[in-house]
Amino acid sequence: MAKSTLLVAIFVFVLFFNVVESQRQSIGNYNVYYGNFHNHSNVSDGKGTPASAYEYARKTAHLDFFSLADHCLMISQKEWEEVKKIADSANEDGAFTAFWGFEWSSSKVYGHIAIIGTDDYCTAIQDSTNTIDKLMEWLSSRDTVAFFNHPGREDDIKKEFQHFSGTPCSKIVGMELWNKKRALESFYYTDGYHKNDGNKSYFDEANIRGWKVGAAGGDDNHTANWGTFTGYRVAVLASDLTRLDIFEALKARRFYSTLDKNLALSFKINGHEMGSTINAGYCNIEIQAFDGDKEAFRKVELKKMGTTIQTWDISTPSVNLIHSITTKPGEYYYVVIQQNDGNEAISSPIYIEE
Repeated sequence: MAKSTLLVAIFVFVLFFNVVESQRQSIGNYNVYYGNFHNHSNVSDGKGTPASAYEYARKTAHLDFFSLADHCLMISQKEWEEVKKIADSANEDGAFTAFWGFEWSSSKVYGHIAIIGTDDYCTAIQDSTNTIDKLMEWLSSRDTVAFFNHPGREDDIKKEFQHFSGTPCSKIVGMELWNKKRALESFYYTDGYHKNDGNKSYFDEANIRGWKVGAAGGDDNHTANWGTFTGYRVAVLASDLTRLDIFEALKARRFYSTLDKNLALSFKINGHEMGSTINAGYCNIEIQAFDGDKEAFRKVELKKMGTTIQTWDISTPSVNLIHSITTKPGEYYYVVIQQNDGNEAISSPIYIEE
């Protein structure tokens, strides 16, 4: 009897694993993987241990990838090394990708930045990394990716991210367009730091100034329900679910921000996926999207440097649009798509150069 029960249990596990694997979505010649990188544990000011965070993200929230990013000033060297070991133990190619990181926290001054995958960490009070310019130098010397967190929240003395006036750093690959339960209306559909620029968002103000930031988001979880606190996700387009593939996709800015946890999106210009830098000239645009729950779409907007230049009002279960434009050096383009239930997704931009 015990043997038959064991066999049933094994069968159920294998069946569940195969169902999860089969539900993974593909679009634009890439697989779509969902997760986020900005989360906290009791290493800083969150609840729950680092080990419980990775386990919950994988087994309860069913995220494809996950990272902790506890506040830098609250991390000890011993805790830092322990979190890296826990992430390594949780990581399993093809099933769950676990990263580690920290949140460079210059509260009420320069802002918060999530930094992922470095061997060491730094703080916002040590002399070598206590300004944005110094931090960018530190990032430039390391194999990492980083994200501007919750823009506008720490701008008390009007220096947050120094309003993007510094030299752009290629290691900054994204910006949060949602944070916790605060969605796009808080961080995207709002006037940014600079007035009299046509109500440009923080996202567009950074990109206009050459920072090449993709569309991301952060659970910023402090309550031990990592990945179930909301259904919001960062979606990455990658070949496989491995650290190397996800990391390379992040570096290429091949990701998008979505309020729907299984919305798939591809945005290409001349065959190059979101995040790419391409030559100026006559271009063909392809926009594809569908939802894992077959939810319908109602609007697609093509944006040039934050301004809508083309709108498609639709009522379809999927998106498959082709459009032609002529581009010029210095421009960038991205798309915003909306579902019937109001959920939206925003692609990372494609940048135009000579």
